[in-house]
Amino acid sequence: MADRIELRIDHLVLDGVAEPHQVTEITEAVHAELTRLLTAAPAGRWAPARRRRAVGRAVVTGRPGQLATAIAQSVHQAVRGGAE
Repeated sequence: MADRIELRIDHLVLDGVAEPHQVTEITEAVHAELTRLLTAAPAGRWAPARRRRAVGRAVVTGRPGQLATAIAQSVHQAVRGGAE
């Protein structure tokens, strides 16, 4: 059986993003980038955890793709315990 990583984001605040299509674009890009980041690390290096974490780091605004990458990297770093 393959190792499985499950991550649930309950609330993603995108202040200043006025257009609904931008919210969708950013959300989809965050999902894609997080998938890439999470699958890049060997599962054996992950420690099981079932605790909630709040990621509140501010992310610099930019184009939707840049913003999504910054959000995904911030979440990834928090999930990995700050270790890169």
